[in-house]
Amino acid sequence: MSRPAFSIFAQQYLSVLLSNFGTVYLNEPIPRDAKLRIFKHPSRFNWGTEYLKEITHGNNQIMISPEVIGEAELVDILFEPSTENRASLGLLGELVSVPCIIETLRWAPNVWELQDCLRHWLTWKAEASSSIIPLNKTTVGTSELESDRPEDVDKTLLIIVPSIASQHLQGFAARPSMNIAGIYELAPVLCTTIVVTSELPQNISTLLLRLLGRGITQRTAIMELLALDANHPHCALVRQQLRQWYQLLLSGKMLKES
Repeated sequence: MSRPAFSIFAQQYLSVLLSNFGTVYLNEPIPRDAKLRIFKHPSRFNWGTEYLKEITHGNNQIMISPEVIGEAELVDILFEPSTENRASLGLLGELVSVPCIIETLRWAPNVWELQDCLRHWLTWKAEASSSIIPLNKTTVGTSELESDRPEDVDKTLLIIVPSIASQHLQGFAARPSMNIAGIYELAPVLCTTIVVTSELPQNISTLLLRLLGRGITQRTAIMELLALDANHPHCALVRQQLRQWYQLLLSGKMLKES
């Protein structure tokens, strides 16, 4: 199935913008370590197989796999910054100061979509803190986990949406942040920022984020971009990405976005 044109644009757009400031991973599998991609544990000690054999009078064809390996889920963008000099990115540069997953949606998210974004981040965080039992181990004691666990490194989740229902903000206990309209933070333990592009102030600092908006928000941002001097930081690269997206839309094969 074809991916929405906006998803392709957002990935390439952010990759071009951020590549000079760190490492950008597109369609990155989570967990990142293939040995940790276990989503089901019927038994790590094979008791299920033995139990079923007993009640089926020793049928040797019955077996319960001790673990089932699942495909990793892919996140569109994972960014690891390598420099603190991100001032030219404006507000975007402030929001990606630590390793982060960036989720971009073309529509107002529902509860399940927000939960999916959080689930990706929680899996990534659990992997980094050694909270997931590796494939080649049966159990991990508390003391072993604590001794092997690396120093916790901030990892954040950035969700960029064109709009969001107020009840969803209330449901996730999101509060305004940074004294900037359109920026919301979830509870500190969740390390999640939601950017609502339609609410952002119209200034040069928010321009790169508003270009990921929708409708009048995005059209206004594009007009502001075209009015900038061609030598303005990132201006030429962003214009190129917009042209490529436009050509993609002209193909008429990208669902409703066309």
